[in-house]
Amino acid sequence: MRDDLAEDVEGFEHCDDGNEVETDDCLTNCQIARCGDGQIHQGVEACDDGNEIEQDGCLNDCAEARCGDGLVWLGNEACDDENILAGDGCAPDCTLEICGDGRLDPQEECDDGDGVNTDDCLNNCRVAVCGDGVQREDLEPGDDG
Repeated sequence: MRDDLAEDVEGFEHCDDGNEVETDDCLTNCQIARCGDGQIHQGVEACDDGNEIEQDGCLNDCAEARCGDGLVWLGNEACDDENILAGDGCAPDCTLEICGDGRLDPQEECDDGDGVNTDDCLNNCRVAVCGDGVQREDLEPGDDG
């Protein structure tokens, strides 16, 4: 233990630095600051929510949750596979790669995200062609597949 934390330690105290600062090495309850105590240890921890829930904004190691940490941050991420590879179902921005989201993912031929099935990009993210069973507006008189 550091000497400046042990000035007047007595009884149940683990430290006593004589101040009312909750963000330094010694809390006001005379306990040594640690990850999980619910107080942000200035310069040491990015966050400290005092719980053991990994899917909230603060991880159990007192680091802030982020896309790419391998844990799905509830309410902010749909997926998190801990990589930046596209085409594996989870986009690098921690959103699901789905047809119709307006973003061209590796498994898609096209993705205009407009929900219209009679233009150049079908709702299944395939390029419209004659014989696909979908009549394209103003381009095909019919298409019976």
